[in-house]
Amino acid sequence: MLSIIIPTLNESKTGYLSKLFDAYHGLSDIEIICVDGGSTDDTVSLIEQSTAKLIVTAVSSRAGRLNTGIKQAKFDMVLLHHPRSLVDIEGIIALINRANEIRWGAFTHQFSISHPLLNFTSWYSNYIRGGLRGIYYLDHCLFAQKQMLFDVGLLPEIDIFEDTEICLRLKNLVKPIRLPFISQTSAVRFQAQGIYQQALKNQYLKWLYYFKRSDRHMNKLYEKGLELNTEYEKKKSHK
Repeated sequence: MLSIIIPTLNESKTGYLSKLFDAYHGLSDIEIICVDGGSTDDTVSLIEQSTAKLIVTAVSSRAGRLNTGIKQAKFDMVLLHHPRSLVDIEGIIALINRANEIRWGAFTHQFSISHPLLNFTSWYSNYIRGGLRGIYYLDHCLFAQKQMLFDVGLLPEIDIFEDTEICLRLKNLVKPIRLPFISQTSAVRFQAQGIYQQALKNQYLKWLYYFKRSDRHMNKLYEKGLELNTEYEKKKSHK
């Protein structure tokens, strides 16, 4: 049994949500919960046409939307699914079959396009930051026992790096497992901003996080030009 939680916001930009619904359609022993943060495109309509449960919320942060979904999940194993990632169907089945023995972990990351820098980024994420440090980003598609998430206070409702923070909390309880099945993630940010430019921005953001800068400031920089997870400019225009 598996609860899949997807935080959505204007997902028609990449088309991954449709791919996800098509890929997971027909799987037994799962529920899909989409927690939408106020989409203005056809995301809500797309969810309503699927078998997924839709929750519409005014919560702006991705972390807040994930927490809303966790609280509504009916199964003990929870998959925090990136809205622009797609996990191998064999991986979903393996997680369902091992749900009683796995405490928490992530899938193996890969970008949707091949490039030396992106390939290295995935390798580093899988084997160094994840394998050695126990920190996986949401695009790996994180999974955990629901009770463990409650035990650590759920995800901190910050605008960015909430995935890092929840991993730090969980790994204090037990070491994560990385399943060998691929979580393929859209490279839309790299394609839109430039691969090397986005990579430099990501590294700069990690330094800001290390020096405990404002999560809102960091996420506004991260989202500038695309606003895939949070819409700051839209809020500003409504003031």
